[in-house]
Amino acid sequence: MAQKVEDLPDNILLMQYREGSQDAFNILFHRYFDDLLQFAIRQLKDPELAEELVMDMMLKLWQHSDMINIKQLNQYLYRSIKNAIISHWRKKALSYVPLENLTESREPLTSSADYNMMDTEAQKVYQNKLAALSPQRRMVYTMSREQEMTNTEIAQQTNLSVNTVKNHLKASLSYFRENLKTYTEATLILFLSILS
Repeated sequence: MAQKVEDLPDNILLMQYREGSQDAFNILFHRYFDDLLQFAIRQLKDPELAEELVMDMMLKLWQHSDMINIKQLNQYLYRSIKNAIISHWRKKALSYVPLENLTESREPLTSSADYNMMDTEAQKVYQNKLAALSPQRRMVYTMSREQEMTNTEIAQQTNLSVNTVKNHLKASLSYFRENLKTYTEATLILFLSILS
């Protein structure tokens, strides 16, 4: 008896989709969408945002399946949605309102005074730890994380080798992780984008 298309394993359906079968993708979409959505809702506590992130992730899979080497689709999808959620938290933690817009806005920047205090404390801790790095390490780290320069660009501008730049960044990240581990997860939300 022939196996029904709906019962085929993920890797076969993904291969069929790569060969042009829209039905194969639809089966994969329906197989995972609800579970991924529920996972995202539990993490975000925002059903609309969760649905948007899951839909975006599935759209990327649909558009780029030929470029993605996936052995375990289930693991890939959950890792992807976790990354999308972390990316959302990073953006949220680092968002700000420009000073020129403050007078026009009647809404508070945040509903929590604790968040403002936590953000100020986190900024102070980060600046103190950054200042404690050696001048060269601090310069490399700042160029990478704050100016968003690549390792190659930093190496060219500082006359260091790319390996030296990588070593400075690795050591800086280790230093931050070690020295910030005593802070609560809530305080460290600000550092999610800095430490990755």
